[in-house]
Amino acid sequence: MTTNKVLNARVSDKLYEKISDKAKKNRTTVSNLIRNLVEDALEIHEDFHEAVDKKIRKYLSETEKQDILGYQEMVLVKDTECDNCGMLLKVSETAYFAFFEDRDVKAILCATCKNESLQPEKTKAHENTSNK
Repeated sequence: MTTNKVLNARVSDKLYEKISDKAKKNRTTVSNLIRNLVEDALEIHEDFHEAVDKKIRKYLSETEKQDILGYQEMVLVKDTECDNCGMLLKVSETAYFAFFEDRDVKAILCATCKNESLQPEKTKAHENTSNK
């Protein structure tokens, strides 16, 4: 049997009235309304932050590239995208985890982006370097 925890929170009179009115309109108790709101908010919060984190990781800034401490090679078991250039990486292709000095976040890079970060700033692997 699951034991429920009691959570107390202080709210203003105005907020309490809003909550109480909403509970009455939904024919539920204040406790159930609050519980449902908290559960929904946490689910939305997780989804939102997951999406934002993925967008933030999508393109590495030059500073972030300089903060890469090292790489770990891996063989992919599902399709994914390079977190720097967005190229689709297929199952069984080699990709690289980029580990950063001051963060726990890891980025997944294709071989081209990994090699680019190892080269001097003048030469970039994704750019056409011919002088024709």
